[in-house]
Amino acid sequence: MIPVKNNKNLVSLALGPMSPEIIEAVFRYSHFNRKPLMLIASKNQVDYSGGYVNNWTTKEYMEFVGEMKNQNPNAEVKICRDHCGPGFNGNYDITDTYSTIEDDIKNGFDLIHIDFCHFKGTNGERLEATKKAILHCMDLKPTIQIEIGTDENTGTNYSLPNIAEWEREIDFFKSFCDPEFYVVQTGTVIKEINQAGSFNKPFVESVSRMLKSKGLKLKEHNADYLTKDEIKLRGGIVDAVNIAPQLGVIQTQIVIAKCLVYGIPLDDFLEKVYQGGKWKKWMNKNTPDNKMLCSIIAGHYHFASPEYALLIEELAKREDIKESIISIISDVINHYVQE
Repeated sequence: MIPVKNNKNLVSLALGPMSPEIIEAVFRYSHFNRKPLMLIASKNQVDYSGGYVNNWTTKEYMEFVGEMKNQNPNAEVKICRDHCGPGFNGNYDITDTYSTIEDDIKNGFDLIHIDFCHFKGTNGERLEATKKAILHCMDLKPTIQIEIGTDENTGTNYSLPNIAEWEREIDFFKSFCDPEFYVVQTGTVIKEINQAGSFNKPFVESVSRMLKSKGLKLKEHNADYLTKDEIKLRGGIVDAVNIAPQLGVIQTQIVIAKCLVYGIPLDDFLEKVYQGGKWKKWMNKNTPDNKMLCSIIAGHYHFASPEYALLIEELAKREDIKESIISIISDVINHYVQE
């Protein structure tokens, strides 16, 4: 692997833990390149009651993370919770959010993104509920890092009046905590297997200056599928980016391609993914008739299925499929962090 140079304009990278192979790639890359990285688990992926990533509970996930730390002692990987708030997993009960917070902290998470954008109430009630959740985090673990930002990224190009609104909100949060990151909608949005948004650089620069004046770092979500030039464009403006769906798509593509190489039947897995319907929210210009595209988009939701396990079992007879996946995922990481 190519050593990563130190550069204050390099953007920090946070990655979704879509599979054990992706998690291992993150730890290995950090270990060998001495590069800090972040893992950002959503409630759907990993939670106190389980998730689609290897059917892991938070405890089981962190046991695997512990194994990775032992195998990669030089790795510096921050363990983060992404979008912790009501509604992200279809459950709007606040007790569910608090159960996630408590289990995350019990199991050693470093950062929690408190996101109450789906909270059912007025804006004032939403802010107070967010404050209560953050204070609960801090009571349980005073050193816990907090990420805020209460809007889902829709690819909207926001304008200057939003900055004044966000500044008032940040002042509210700064009155009782010291957040690490503030999530800003930069204009990026993911559709199908593409970056379908547009980075609103003048606006993001204005927000970045405001955040820096208040001691906050700017976090961009949905930064998947960026070119090298697009990544460089964020230098000195965006402090950190999240990528996740891209990693799941790439792993799915690797497995599908390898099955095609070796003549391993894919029909059962592709049908499982298609019938699962998780691809629907990602569609853009293509139609549901494109079943292969739908399966590539949503394959990662079914990595814990018997159908996928059978493919991996068959591939493992022919090559080290785990290493094939880890190698390509490492290339993606390198693309984002290397100058």
